[in-house]
Amino acid sequence: MMRLLISAIAAALILAIAPAPQAEAASISKNQITDILEAQGYAAHDYDQNKIRVDVAGYAILIAIDGTDGDITYITWLNGVSGDDVGLKLLNKFNNDVKFGRAYIDRDGDVTIQMDRNAAGGITAENIESDFDVFLLLISKFLSDLESQTIA
Repeated sequence: MMRLLISAIAAALILAIAPAPQAEAASISKNQITDILEAQGYAAHDYDQNKIRVDVAGYAILIAIDGTDGDITYITWLNGVSGDDVGLKLLNKFNNDVKFGRAYIDRDGDVTIQMDRNAAGGITAENIESDFDVFLLLISKFLSDLESQTIA
């Protein structure tokens, strides 16, 4: 079951980073990202100058557009999960299994999931849709791994 989930995540990532035709490889605005996610049924809204907040299943996911190329970072903090609940073994295994995202404990002791997209070649609406779906899968995988650790 876990291998199937990892395979699905890997397949989604490969599709997400596939080169876009030149005509579609243009920068995408914060408003366009908000519109794309709202069209998918997510509660997305302006957070600050370069961030969007998307509320999904009790999680606040921030999407930040950074740098001169407009790189995109997806980040969330796992409510109800503290650094004390997560061992280094789990973090290391998750980060080893998932090459395109990472989990870590921030300075406040909060468990954080993060994924970045290099936008040097441009970003399309399809990239945003698939990246967001992959990020939700990352959250789900981490919580599943945590639950398995707790049960074992």
